[in-house]
Amino acid sequence: MTERAIMLTAGGTGGHIFPAVAVARDLQARGNAVVFVGAAGGMEQGVAERENLTFYGIRAGKLDRERPSPRALWRAAAGFVDATRLLRRLQPRVVVGFGGFASFPASAAAALTGTPLVLHESNAFPGLVTRLLARRATAVALGDEAAGSRLPGATLAWVGMPVREVRRPRLEALQELGLDAERLTLLVMPGSQGSEVINRLLPGLLVEALANGLANGAPVQVLHATGPGRLDEVAAQVQGLSWYHVAPTVDGPTAWSAADVALTRAGSATVADAAFHGVPLVMTPLPSAAEDHQSMNALAVVERGAGRLLPQTSLEDRPGEATDIILGCLTRNWIGVASIAASSASPAGAAGRLCDLILGVAAGQKAQGSARAKPGVQQEVP
Repeated sequence: MTERAIMLTAGGTGGHIFPAVAVARDLQARGNAVVFVGAAGGMEQGVAERENLTFYGIRAGKLDRERPSPRALWRAAAGFVDATRLLRRLQPRVVVGFGGFASFPASAAAALTGTPLVLHESNAFPGLVTRLLARRATAVALGDEAAGSRLPGATLAWVGMPVREVRRPRLEALQELGLDAERLTLLVMPGSQGSEVINRLLPGLLVEALANGLANGAPVQVLHATGPGRLDEVAAQVQGLSWYHVAPTVDGPTAWSAADVALTRAGSATVADAAFHGVPLVMTPLPSAAEDHQSMNALAVVERGAGRLLPQTSLEDRPGEATDIILGCLTRNWIGVASIAASSASPAGAAGRLCDLILGVAAGQKAQGSARAKPGVQQEVP
């Protein structure tokens, strides 16, 4: 590779990986070489290969905050060695870390070798990698400005949450997915890894609540993306129901363009995608998410009137309550109002703003003017 590339590193979940892919596409469209670094054999490798992005796999250890594993610590250290060697060989213009345990080795190697480092933090409560490296980064780009107050001493710029800014005409998306244009469409997306609880409990609840595919007297259809390896367990619960469609994965922009409302976890990437497409959410935050950041994301959506909270405890212990919440969100009146509220938080332009910041850092410039700051958020990069 003759041109020094921009190195993107992310891993673990779609909430870290897909924003990196969106930024990679924007950088490439501007004529920049891009490489992607993550855990060898991780989800990020599969995504990068499907997206035809040059991928370098390194060792990475997932750190358990409560019970650190010596093996994980060893793999993290080995990954740092791998990443350091890779940086010395490729000499990237800048390293951009999107979070997740697999992003730590390359981000840390950049900080310790003097390579310009930009971190993107998507959540209101910064992740562990961001907290560890924020002060060593040239800039920290914020998806949620609330994270700035938790990163003292870091140089900050607000950019928003990058998403794939692709919308499909609704009728075209419905046709491609084999869905009925006359029915309300409930999109179920348990997360990039597939949620065991949602996949196990929700189909039966929906089959009972939506008797004959009706909600409040109106026809409804479900598009349920189960996640890899979970198709059979869901399909077995809805066998023979023409209004309940199941697939292991779906094309994101197509599914969001077809949806009227979505039942999801509350990861930052999911919330941002929903806002971009103006789709209201019924959110079941992952209880084990670090620092309970998914609950914070969900409450922000609820507060602006763009969704409702469906606690996991309701799915597990109070199915009647869960049914009432879901049915309350399957009315055209509620969807119409909530859709407007969702669109008000659209992250359109976030990928471009982050690319402006990255390219400014790569060129040795200050960030001022390359990303639009929000009030109260520091902007300059020394």
